[in-house]
Amino acid sequence: MSNKIIEDLKTLIKALEIRLEADEITEAEYKELKEKYNAKLKEEVAALKEHSFLRNISYVSISGSGKVTDSYVSISGSGRIEGWRGGTISISGSGKVSDEEINISGSGTLPGDLKTDSLSVSGSFKAEGSVEAGKFLASGSFKVNGKLTINEQFASSGSGKIEGSLFAENASVVSSGTIKIKGDVICDSAELSGSYKISGSVECKNSFTSELNEKSRIEADLICGGDIYIEQDSRKGSLKVDKIKSAGEVYLEGVEANTVSGKRVKVGPECNIGSIEETG
Repeated sequence: MSNKIIEDLKTLIKALEIRLEADEITEAEYKELKEKYNAKLKEEVAALKEHSFLRNISYVSISGSGKVTDSYVSISGSGRIEGWRGGTISISGSGKVSDEEINISGSGTLPGDLKTDSLSVSGSFKAEGSVEAGKFLASGSFKVNGKLTINEQFASSGSGKIEGSLFAENASVVSSGTIKIKGDVICDSAELSGSYKISGSVECKNSFTSELNEKSRIEADLICGGDIYIEQDSRKGSLKVDKIKSAGEVYLEGVEANTVSGKRVKVGPECNIGSIEETG
């Protein structure tokens, strides 16, 4: 049920006429297929109206310029959307809000218990509670007052704060600025640089890489199903973690840890490791 399905059906109906003129189908086949596609088209249009984006909105206010359709609201200036899935979205700058996508340039406030396919923000924003998104792309600063669940991709540059855990079990996590996470990080792979402070554990299914250029901290354990590669850049940052456990190879620079285990473990400069166990 989407505008794309409707457009695809319209294209199929138009293509039937071309096929008929080219003698690719008979008149009887043309009538049968056209009736079938028209019936499906009516169903999709009715379903789209029934679940229209506007049915979830009780109030829209735009100061500046904007556009409101049955599938999205766009704002240039400042605006407020109330009742969208039980919450309020405010934008100062420019932005677009639809069932599939939220895009904010400038600053914005999002409701909690928010679920969207794509959340993209440049500037700053705050979510009043937990958020679930397919893709989460943030540049500037953000704060999520709850847990953040990611299904495809997480990428943050600038500064971010998550008051709960970051669940990205089948997604990559990339952070190149400053990030603070009050809970755990569970992901497919992680690539971290800048500064990070994680109050829980980090669990990566495949790989963990980090370029240390500031002081970073993982309060509990770093556990990885693949290789772990941590190196310092020219500013020689550091990472303090309780325990590192890898099913693959481990290379460390600037790391302080009580225990480290992996198939093969190589300790580089400026490390302070309590004990090392090689399992390979």
